[in-house]
Amino acid sequence: MKEIKKYADQWDVSAQYFYDKGDYSWMAQKLTDYSTVVELGCGTGYSTLALAEKGFKVLAVDKNTACLSKAKELLGSKGITDSQVIFIEGDITDEDFRKNLIALYKFDVVICWNVGSYWGKEMVQYYVPHMLRYGLNIQQIRENPESSYSELIIWEVCRLAKSMNVSAHIVDRNAEIINEKNDPYYYMLKNEFEYSEIMYDNLIANSISDGGRVLTTNGTVNRSNKIDIVFVSILMR
Repeated sequence: MKEIKKYADQWDVSAQYFYDKGDYSWMAQKLTDYSTVVELGCGTGYSTLALAEKGFKVLAVDKNTACLSKAKELLGSKGITDSQVIFIEGDITDEDFRKNLIALYKFDVVICWNVGSYWGKEMVQYYVPHMLRYGLNIQQIRENPESSYSELIIWEVCRLAKSMNVSAHIVDRNAEIINEKNDPYYYMLKNEFEYSEIMYDNLIANSISDGGRVLTTNGTVNRSNKIDIVFVSILMR
């Protein structure tokens, strides 16, 4: 429980920073063709707030109860009601949860912005079978469990979206601009899930590391107050 709360507190600082700078508003602008969003990993709610302010109906999903508590408090303080945002505790890698989500709700796009989680030995043990099913091997998981987890969740986003025949929107933090010429990963997902179109966009930005959710690059913790990043937007439809 301690790690869950620590992650929520750290992410809340980073997420508010992105919201205040308009980064989440930029992400939401990519979804103008849609109305009801499944947000996998709503965090502490600042991304959800940006979506609600633009008029989207949101199914805001997270497995971190501390994050959900903060998100509910934030949106309640802004007057956002249950008719516009429904909060759901759950893990998209859980097959029963995924089936229930499909059975109970209708939506036209599935999104995942800035995937992340608290981490530790128990997390690794829980997600290893899912990562192996996705296609990673034990060595890859050991070398970079957080990156392996991110790949798994992004794949699950596409799997959920395709099962409902709706679009998938991913925003990832990166060190460089990604487009159709140098895309190492997302185009492969487009083909795997048989999407007819993939659209790229990039936003040069920065993120709080020390003081917010600490960022790691190639296994090295970055203790800078702020670091330069690129938000990479990938829309598959």
